Amino acid sequence: MRRSPITGRTKMHHGIDIAGTFPVTVPAKGVVTHIGWSPTGGGHTVLIDHGSIVTVFYHGKNATTLLVGQHVEAGQFIFTSGSTGASTGAHLHTEVRNPGGKWGDTQNPELYYNQEETGTVLKITGKLDKATWTALQTALKGHKLYFGELDGIPGRLTYTALQRWSDAPETGKLDVATRKAVQRRIGVDDDGVWGSVTITELQGELIRGLAGVREPEPVKVETVIAQIIKPISAKLAAFFKMRKDLR
Repeated sequence: MRRSPITGRTKMHHGIDIAGTFPVTVPAKGVVTHIGWSPTGGGHTVLIDHGSIVTVFYHGKNATTLLVGQHVEAGQFIFTSGSTGASTGAHLHTEVRNPGGKWGDTQNPELYYNQEETGTVLKITGKLDKATWTALQTALKGHKLYFGELDGIPGRLTYTALQRWSDAPETGKLDVATRKAVQRRIGVDDDGVWGSVTITELQGELIRGLAGVREPEPVKVETVIAQIIKPISAKLAAFFKMRKDLR
């Protein structure tokens, strides 16, 4: 709740306001679902559907050059913040809505906008949903392990990349060995069952930034020498024993 600077009345404020004139960019991969002039005072408005949520942007200085139905990526320009509509100065009003994008059906945007940009919007749900797979594909692609589409639909390429990341045998399937390897990598019990605990920890890792492939431990010189000498020593011992037996 807050006191409106326009009407002076106290009412629910469904988003956050960021003062100033600045370029507003797409926060994550999605599809533009609405472009227009808000009849309730929002000025130039853009809605983007990200699958699990819809982001809304009000008070553009000018109409966006994006198109309804256009697929957009994180970082694409939407418009410059302005003071169109019911406004006391240049600013951006932005909201995070639940699927469908209905007005008033909002979430706390700070749960999302305080995260580092990962190319997708992800919330901890404990469920292995499309948003989680998309975030995982994005992270694996960033580590040059995944070369497929960022579509949130796991397949052989996704599973193989996940196996390379977790040091699991490469089978191209989400088998028990892969599930256990991933659990070990993220630090949970490796029982091979991906329940809410495993998925929650995996989502947390993705939000914090998925670590890259582990660097192999350097091999000690002593270890290399021992590996070389051991078979030679065994052969020499066998040779001298044979000589001794022939005497």
